Amino acid sequence: MKLTMKALTSFLLATVLSVNVFAGTPLGNQEDIYFARDKVMPALIHIQPVITDYRTGKMRKQSVVGSGVIFHEDGYVVTNYHVAGKAERIICTLYDKEQVRAETIGGDPLTDVAVIKLDLSKYNGKIDIAEFGDSDSLGVGQTVLAMGSPLALARSVSCGVVSTTDRYFPGDTRLPSGEKTGIYNNWIQTDAAINPGNSGGPLVDLDGKVVGINSRATILANNIGFSIPINIVKEVINSILSDGKVIRSWIGVQCQELQNLEGWFGTDVNKGVLIASVDPKSPAEAAGLQAGDIILKMDDQPVSARFAEELPAFYKMIADHPVGSNMELTVFRNDKTIYVDVITHELGEILGKDLECERWGFTVKAITKQMTVDNQLEDTLGVYVSGVKRVGPAAEGGLRRGDVIRGVNEKTILAFQEFRDTYTELTEAGAQRILLTVKRFGSTKFILIKVNSHTPAEEEE
Repeated sequence: MKLTMKALTSFLLATVLSVNVFAGTPLGNQEDIYFARDKVMPALIHIQPVITDYRTGKMRKQSVVGSGVIFHEDGYVVTNYHVAGKAERIICTLYDKEQVRAETIGGDPLTDVAVIKLDLSKYNGKIDIAEFGDSDSLGVGQTVLAMGSPLALARSVSCGVVSTTDRYFPGDTRLPSGEKTGIYNNWIQTDAAINPGNSGGPLVDLDGKVVGINSRATILANNIGFSIPINIVKEVINSILSDGKVIRSWIGVQCQELQNLEGWFGTDVNKGVLIASVDPKSPAEAAGLQAGDIILKMDDQPVSARFAEELPAFYKMIADHPVGSNMELTVFRNDKTIYVDVITHELGEILGKDLECERWGFTVKAITKQMTVDNQLEDTLGVYVSGVKRVGPAAEGGLRRGDVIRGVNEKTILAFQEFRDTYTELTEAGAQRILLTVKRFGSTKFILIKVNSHTPAEEEE
C-alpha cells in the first residue's frame, strides 16, 4: 500500500527510535539472514512520487511514499503500479542516501507492477542490482525478508515465513486509482511485516534472491501481508521494456469455481471451468458462449478451476493467447460436448484518460471497453463522470458519480476529445448555463449546470 505524507503522525514519528532491523524473531540461521539482507539491501530504493487523484470531483496532487528495487545496471527499478504507475514526478533515495529523479517507463494495473528508470546523469555513486529468483519454488514455511519503507521508515527489513503461495482474493479487487487488479495472479502471503510504504519493495529468500514484490497489507489482522510472485513480475517487466505495455487477449467471459456444482452440471471432478456470465458485445457472445457452459479444453489443452485460486491461471491462459487469433474451445452444455471457435481481441486500456472540469465542478474519464463491462455501460460513447465536488455547480444541478454524459447544450458527445474541446470552448466563452444530457441506469436525464453564481474560491472544500 502507498502512504500519504500527511499520514505520518507524531505518534509514528515517536516510534522511530524503537524500530529494529527485524520485526520479530529471525526464523533461520542468522548468517543466512545477514547474507540475504546484504545482497539485496544496496539495490533497495525509497520512492517519493507525486500522483494525481480525480475521484473527489477535482484534480488533487499528493505526495506518497513507496519502495522499489533496482534490477538493471542502467537504473531500471520495479515497483507497484499504485505507487508510481501514474506519477507526475518521482524522487528516489538510493542506498547511499543520495537522491535522484526518475521517470515512469510503463505500468500494468492488472498485476500492480510498474517500471521506473533512475536519472543517473548526475549520479556518481555505484549502482547495485538485485537478482530475481523463482517464485514457483517457494514453499509454505520458508523464511523470507520483506524490505522497504514501511510508514516512510526507509531501509527497513522484517523477517517471517511464507504463509501460503497461492492466496486468492475473490470479488472486485481494485487499486486506489480505481483499476481492477489481481485477475491474472495469486499472491504470496507472508507474516513478515508489510505495512503502508512497503509497496513495491522486494520479498527476498535466504539465497538473497527477490521472489516477490510487496503489494498489499491488511488492517484487519496482524502479520498478514501479500506479495506479487516474481515470475509474474518478470513477465510484466519484459513486456513493458519491449512493448511499453502488457498486451493481453480478451474474449469476455467471467468464470467461477466448480466446487460443489459438478453434480448439478454433470461433470467430472477437477474437469472444466464454469462460465458464470458473458460480457455483452464480446467475442465470447459473438461465438455463442453462454452462462452455464463449462469449458473443458482450450486448444486441446484440458482446463480446470474447481477451486477459486485456479481461476487466475485460466484467465492468464486466455490473456497469453495471441491477439486476433482463433481459440478452439471444447465446451460441455446440456449433457453434450460442443466445439466453439472464438477470435480473441486485445484487452486494451482498463481506465481512460482523466479531465478536470474545474469551472463546472466535476471530473470525467474517457470510457474504455473494460469500463463498459465493469460499470455495466451500454457502450463507450460519451464520457464517464468519475467524481463530483460536494460543493459546486454540478452538485447543485444533481450530477452524480457514474453518470455518462452524452451531450452538452444539445450537442451529441461521442468521444472524450470532443467533450474536452467543448468544455474548453464554453469555458473560454464564459458560458454560465450548460445543459448536460446524461445516461443514468439506462435512462436519459437532463441536468442544468449554472456557473455564474460560483467562483473557484467558493467551490473549495
